[in-house]
Amino acid sequence: LMPELMRWWGIAMAAVFVLLSIGLGMWPVAFAAVYLVYVAPKLYLHVMINRRSKLLRDQLVGTVTALANATRAGLSLAQGIENVAQETPEPLATELHRIVRDYRGGRPLSESLIQARDRLKLDGFTLFTSALLVSLERGGRITDALERISRSLQENQRLERKLEADTESGRKVVVMLAAFPAVFLGLFYFLNPEGTALLFTTILGQVVLVFVIVIVYAAVRWANRILRLDV
Repeated sequence: LMPELMRWWGIAMAAVFVLLSIGLGMWPVAFAAVYLVYVAPKLYLHVMINRRSKLLRDQLVGTVTALANATRAGLSLAQGIENVAQETPEPLATELHRIVRDYRGGRPLSESLIQARDRLKLDGFTLFTSALLVSLERGGRITDALERISRSLQENQRLERKLEADTESGRKVVVMLAAFPAVFLGLFYFLNPEGTALLFTTILGQVVLVFVIVIVYAAVRWANRILRLDV
């Protein structure tokens, strides 16, 4: 699948360049458009990774609570993970099933947890695995450790959701400001079609158009970096 997607990605960049540069004669805009197509997969993956991380974070809270109840009922940690994995929704279920599969394959449970921690690189899951590893190495009641982890994860979830709510209005403003130049250009076209057409038919107009695209792109990246919760 990945080679096929990479092939279509290259075809899309080539098609955009040929269409804008040769077909429409907009050489400056062609280079800017090719760059946007080039970075589009990275931006898309970044959005999808953030969405998946938030989903894993929210699912982990209930999963740890269910795991604590399972161990309190007399199940071992490995049995509890297997039992909870059957009732956990995706995508966390896949990670739990993988831990169980590795454990059944002969790998120590601690190594399976470490591998999952390194693979996910999620703060909540790192806290979860670290506490379990300490309990497995030094002994102690797993149930008590899981209950403390559950309370910590709930508090972290509450704080992160509050931060997301506080920055949501800022993100909406960024989207509106990013879309404003395109909307303004469309409205201005109805008022002065001949003047607006100069942006696309003259080299100077195309340079100005590219300059605006660069400013908007840089402003959106900068604003998103400011609004990131992990900076």
